[in-house]
Amino acid sequence: MTRPEETEVVKAMKKAKTAREKILSWGTQRQGASMERTLNVLRAYVDRKPEMIETFAHNQLTQVTERGILDRKTRYLVLLGIYMALRHWQGIHPQCCNARAAGCTEEEIMEVAFLVDYGVSKTMLVESSMALAEVFESPAYKSIEKEAND
Repeated sequence: MTRPEETEVVKAMKKAKTAREKILSWGTQRQGASMERTLNVLRAYVDRKPEMIETFAHNQLTQVTERGILDRKTRYLVLLGIYMALRHWQGIHPQCCNARAAGCTEEEIMEVAFLVDYGVSKTMLVESSMALAEVFESPAYKSIEKEAND
């Protein structure tokens, strides 16, 4: 069920027909948001393959918003964390703005950054340890003779 504060957002998203209109409708999530940057980034698809906007972004965003399972604040913090983990640096700007407009504090945004950094670093630590252990135990590695030091 759409949250009352997002009813108009979902209406705007569903009303949008063209790729350009769909992207502009995303800005209704945050009053005063400019979608020009997003339009420019997605220009190739808007102009040449508009169904990409609907298939890979618009449908999902509309559904997530309409379902209303997560409140706006939580949704933007999760999206921010995902964008950070994926190193989608251009994407964190709009998500930080959306999170701030949804009531997030800088402390909450920084906590998400901390958790992402912890998760990514810990994952790298575990993955590199497992990879090195596999290398060191491999017959190919063990069969290499060390060069004599002169």
